Amino acid sequence: MSTITTVRFLDEIAALRLARLVTGEVRRTGRHHLADGVLAALDTLHRRHRGRDGFLDAFLDAVLARRRDRFRNQTYLALPLVELVRADLGVDPERMAALLMADVVRHERRATGLDARTRDIRIRHATRFVAATDPALDVDRLPGGWFGLTALPVSLEHDEYFFIRALQAHEMVFTTLTDEMRAATRALRLGDLAAATARVRRAVDVFDRAAMLFRLVATMRPAAFHAFRQYTEGASAIQSEAYKRFELACGTPTAQRLVSEAFDNVPAVRAEAPGLDNFSRAWQDLGARGPAAAELTRAVEQLEAAHQRWKTTHHSLAAAMLGSAHGSGHTEGVPYLRRCLENRLFDLGPVALAA
Repeated sequence: MSTITTVRFLDEIAALRLARLVTGEVRRTGRHHLADGVLAALDTLHRRHRGRDGFLDAFLDAVLARRRDRFRNQTYLALPLVELVRADLGVDPERMAALLMADVVRHERRATGLDARTRDIRIRHATRFVAATDPALDVDRLPGGWFGLTALPVSLEHDEYFFIRALQAHEMVFTTLTDEMRAATRALRLGDLAAATARVRRAVDVFDRAAMLFRLVATMRPAAFHAFRQYTEGASAIQSEAYKRFELACGTPTAQRLVSEAFDNVPAVRAEAPGLDNFSRAWQDLGARGPAAAELTRAVEQLEAAHQRWKTTHHSLAAAMLGSAHGSGHTEGVPYLRRCLENRLFDLGPVALAA
């Protein structure tokens, strides 16, 4: 039996050392297959010592999510722990995304049993993302400590590790996009169209980097995907709070969408919606015209187009991987993504048309 089951009191072992022991067990068995005795011991320890170490709390919330019937996107990707690590490192979401992709490079370089062509393609895509996002980052110098414990695969499939990192990086991308659109909205409220345009253009560049992540995911071997997907039921991208916050930062979703499964799956974000300002509302309130307004309109159109390309790629990739299978978050899967192709981020109204 693992030494983890002998741990009785958190004071007997540092939180990080315990997490490393657990992570070692996860890497040997897959999170889904951790022994009941290990999970029971961790559950007891966590209930007794919750609140003493925020990193350990977030880590064990992820490890014990299935046992506690709380397995969903947030816990599958250990996103609360990722955010704690990001804050501890003092980096913005963009640099965190670059670090996550640099870890993919490290992981794939160590790959055994994977054909060289696939490995090289993955490394190339991940390296390009790092170079485009944070050119100064050295992919051979990654943080230690809790950073290495933020990927907790449910299986032993090699491909799941880079899949988790790609999804985590996507969350960081949408966090960045939300920050940019909120800044653009504040600029509009101040009547500074040049600053708003600069923010929207930067969001377009960030969205283009999101497409790089899909190129990486496209190297997923279908057999590997289906092998670990059977253990991820309950977790789905439809539960992404980062994406929904970006959507709310751009405009007010229709009443139909706000009561749909899209926002049913993110109740905390939906609760925020009534009190949030957004870019579309600020634009309509400003009623700006003239060359500067026309320039901003073109930037917004570019962002909308980038979003549409991203959704189309997402749909195509899901169709190739899933086929007719339902989504792991109890959604229809590909048919749901097909309907979402009709959604738009912005409602700029007649003011934009006249600009």
